[in-house]
Formats: sequence, C-alpha cells, structure tokens
Amino acid sequence: MQGHDIIGATIPGMPVVFLGRNADLAWGMTSSYLDDQDLMVEMQDPSDPGRYRTYDGWAPYITRPSIITIKDEVPITINLKWSQNGPILPADQFNLAAITPKGYDIALSWTALDAADTSMTALMGLMSSNSIYQAIEAGRNFIAPSQNVTLADNNNIAMVTYGAIPNRSQDHQTQGRMPALGFVAHNQWNGYQPYFKNYRIVNPAAGLLGNTNNKLPASAFPDHISYDWGDTQRIQRWLSLMKTREVHTRESFVETQLDTVSPTARHLLPLIGAEFWFADAAAPSGTPAARRSKALALMVSWNGEMNEHMPEPLIYAAWMRALQDRLIRDDLGPLANQFTNIDPLFLDRVFRNVDEAARWCDIVQTSGSETCPKIAQEALDAALQTLSETYGDTIESWRWGDAHQAVQDHPVLGNVGLLRYLVNIRQSTSGGDNTLMRGLTRGRGSNPYENVHGAAYRGVYDFADPDSSIFVLSTGQSGHPLSRHYDDLGLLWRRGEYVPMSLDPALARAGAAGISNLQPLSP
Repeated sequence: MQGHDIIGATIPGMPVVFLGRNADLAWGMTSSYLDDQDLMVEMQDPSDPGRYRTYDGWAPYITRPSIITIKDEVPITINLKWSQNGPILPADQFNLAAITPKGYDIALSWTALDAADTSMTALMGLMSSNSIYQAIEAGRNFIAPSQNVTLADNNNIAMVTYGAIPNRSQDHQTQGRMPALGFVAHNQWNGYQPYFKNYRIVNPAAGLLGNTNNKLPASAFPDHISYDWGDTQRIQRWLSLMKTREVHTRESFVETQLDTVSPTARHLLPLIGAEFWFADAAAPSGTPAARRSKALALMVSWNGEMNEHMPEPLIYAAWMRALQDRLIRDDLGPLANQFTNIDPLFLDRVFRNVDEAARWCDIVQTSGSETCPKIAQEALDAALQTLSETYGDTIESWRWGDAHQAVQDHPVLGNVGLLRYLVNIRQSTSGGDNTLMRGLTRGRGSNPYENVHGAAYRGVYDFADPDSSIFVLSTGQSGHPLSRHYDDLGLLWRRGEYVPMSLDPALARAGAAGISNLQPLSP
C-alpha cells in the first residue's frame, strides 16, 4: 500500500490485511455474531405465481436464467428469482420446505447483499490508519461480514464492532428471531442503524480488552446486536490468565494463545460425576464397571488440560457428548441430531436442577423415573464402549490427538482418490470446544471429534519492540500443493512455535526462506 508498510494475514484474491499491523497500529478480528440476516416469507399471487405480495400491492419477481456448465455433461439452466427483500432461496436449502406453506417463497435479507457494499474501502482505511481513532472511523464504511475489531497503537487500546446493523422496527413481528411475513411493513428494514450505535470501547479502566465471540454489552431490541453468541467460558479463562500477573510480555501472550485448559471440563466433571467418582473400585476385570472405574481413576486427577497426548480429554468429550444426547433425544427425537456439540450451560442447569431442569434426566418413554446420576453413568459406559471399539481396550493408550485432528482439506481436490493425500493437511491437535487454543469439534459424522474450527493465524505484536512481533499459520504461505511452502508452517503451528514478522526489509530478508513477487495483470 503506497506510503504504508503492512504485514499480516490475507485471504487470496483480496488486497487487504485482515489481521496484522503497520508501523503505528495493530488489529485483530473476531466474528461479532451480529444479527444481520432475516428470512422473509413471500406470498405468491394465486393468479400469477410470477408475482408476490408487498405491503403496498402485488409486484413481479425479478428473474434471471443462469446456465451452469458441467464437464462432459449437458449444461443445466436454473432460474434465479428475487423479491424486494432479497434472493429467493431454494426450498431444499436448509430444509426450508418443512416450514414453507404452498404458494409461498422464502427470501433472504442480508447486509452482505447490499449493492453499495463499501467494506473493502473500510479495510483499506483500517490498514492506512495511524491510530485507534482513525481505525474506528474507518469502520463507518464497513458493511459485512460484521467483525469485532480489537485495536492497539503506541498509547491506546480499543474494540469496535464493524458492520451494518439492520434498522428493524420496534413492531417487527418476530424481532428477527424467526421468519417474518415479507408483505408486512413493520417487518421491513429501514436501512441501517447509525454507526455511532455500534459497540465500541476505548482505553477501559482495567487496561484489558479481549473477545472470544462472547456476548457484548448491548441495548434491547431493536437496537440489539444479536440474540445468539459464542460461549462465555473462553473469555472467563482469558480474564483469569490476564489477572494472574501485573505485567505481561510477548511470552505471556503466547502462553495465553496456547492455553488448552477447559474451564468447562473443570466445572462439569465434579458436578456430573459427584455421586460415583470412586464407585466400583473392585469390579470384576473386563466388565463395564471395571472399565468405568479405570476411566474415573484417570479423570479424578485430571486438571482439565485438553492435551493431545492424553486419554482424559477424549473420555471427557465422549462422555459429555453421550450424556447430552441421552438427555434430549427422548424429548426432541430426530431434532436431537441438530444439537451435537456440547452445550455446557444446559448440562450445568440440568445437574444443578435450575428451574427443575433435572426433569430432562427422566426418559419419558419409560415407566420408571431415571435420575441424573443414573443417566450420567449410562452415558459414560456407552461412551467408553464406543471408544474401546475405535481405539482398543487399553484406556491408558488412548490419545485425544488421534481423534482431534485439525482438518484442513482442499475444497476441490480433497476427496479425489490419491490426490487427497497430497492436498489435505491434517495435524493432531490439543485444545477443544471451550479452550483459548480453539479446537471446535465437528460434532457429527464418523469422527465427531475432528477439529474443524481454530486459529489458522496467530500473531503477537509488541509495540515496545515492534520487530520482535511474531506470527504463525496453520498451513503455509503458498496455496499451491506442489510448493514447499504449502504446509511448511503447519508443524510449527501444531507445536505452538512462531516465526518473526518485521517491517524492516533487511530483517525480513535475513530470515526469509524465499521471496514471492505478485504482479497484477494489466488491464
């Protein structure tokens, strides 16, 4: 960028540094969970399905044919359709047919579909900012996808939510929580909220700012940000680590990024297993009770560290997964398949019987009354049986990392015969759903413990010594499978190691493994 030296993480094809720094400013981003989408139910004209009802009469759908060419096949033509609220979604997408009456369509209103999206302009402004105040102002032009942007310059820290907030009416029929009738005026967006309403905080008194997709202070509807947020456990763990020392260093920030302790496990295990931690110590060898006793003996001294080399994280994850399924399947039936990742707040409420939540432990289809300890024990036995079938009968040899593989598969070639072994990048990893070293599990499929969401980029920037800043990627700096830089940073990422990042050309060249020159095509 002319007049600015910038270093950090980019996305191929986009000329911006999303996470990084220049000489005066550093920035990071996390998803804000902003409620920036609405599903609108459009009523077709019974006499003309090419028209739909609006709040002031009938209007024609906007339509356009689109030809999809397929190698060695006959091209397919599909008809795209829009209402004033946005594109019409196919009925088989997200199983919309299940909630769409005959003679109706579902349209998607989404800020990212704004024809006047100036988000790239905002990011260019962010990169060229020299202070947090300039960076906050740059966010005025950002539309989507919304991000919480953490900022630091030589003297200040701040966080601001980038992204357009839909201006919904106080009388919106569903408040954006469910599909709403597209022909009701109160359900229409009236542009966007003014930017000054976006969340922001500058130089907090505590001197700390962080975000792990957690809930932000927000106003009530219609000035809210979202009804849906990430977990609270990670931000609580982060605050705890930040308060353990008065002076932080680059190394202490690295330790925080690599922290694998699960506060969820530390809280739930004593609660759920309270009544049978030391039961069945003398159970006959080879029985489920003996296997349970051996597993519990390991768990009772475990500190909650989701270490890839240990069996305890695998036992914990499988147990909680089996337990949650047992609690909800008799009530939800097939819908239970939509809730395959652990909800720690739900489990906590059930086992503390908050508002009589312990009734989830009773299986409604049986004549008896099941207790929570009984369900927890059955879930543990079932989890251990499944793990034994997959990883063998020697519990001590199980490894969390064997199941918790970071999945970085090629989106096109990743399922093509022998090519998948060349293009897919997988690593055994520590961490889990609620650890600071994020390793969100898939929750479904043949291996529900695969790591499918984590920090592909880690960076630490030290304004006391900018040239000591460091970063690492989970793969490599090349997207070409035949390049030696396709995956050469992956092992460093897995081991929690970093490489220097300096804006000094001499230092950068001294430590460089090579130089790539990107030349734009001539117009």
